[in-house]
Amino acid sequence: MLSSIARSGAVLLLSWVAVAPQVNADEAARQRLIELLQSTETLQAEFRQETYADGELRGDQAEGIMKIARPLKFVWQVTAPYEQSVISDGITLWVHDPDLLQATYQPVTDQLQQSPAMILSQPESTLKMSYEVTEAANDSLTAYRLYPLDENAVFEDMTLLFENGRISELRLSDNLGQDTRITFSNVETGLTLDATDFEFTPPEGTDVFEQM
Repeated sequence: MLSSIARSGAVLLLSWVAVAPQVNADEAARQRLIELLQSTETLQAEFRQETYADGELRGDQAEGIMKIARPLKFVWQVTAPYEQSVISDGITLWVHDPDLLQATYQPVTDQLQQSPAMILSQPESTLKMSYEVTEAANDSLTAYRLYPLDENAVFEDMTLLFENGRISELRLSDNLGQDTRITFSNVETGLTLDATDFEFTPPEGTDVFEQM
């Protein structure tokens, strides 16, 4: 987790990025973010997710584990307060809800590749085609704010915060005025991840639906 000093610095950086106008988007900042995300082939971290509206916490806080292997392989496994897994092998995206005995699947299309999850697993093509980028930094922290070019995007902007070159926080502001904050801890890069981590076979008794 971020130290108290680093957290204070993060608040200042995020405040700066929050008011930075989109016209200050910078191609050099975009390229720095791409290089930062591409500096390792794999990433694993624990996460905590919270959603706010009008400054107040809304709903449950979710916790879990994230795994990434470029390109386009991704696991987002919620362990509390309920279990849910989102898994991409680069071709098919699965969402598994074990409590509901249900799983849905859909192909990893261009639209899905523009999602926040896929930015981390395929940054270069996604960032070059789909976002404008602004940047703010101090000695140990760097914040990048992303503006989607698609007017139909489900979120208005996204901020990625890095501490000493490793991702530490992700924030999303959606079109409903909600702010989702995801804090990462125990971040590890350059790991050898098992290919089976990104494969999914519906357990027996699971209802399977195609997501249209």
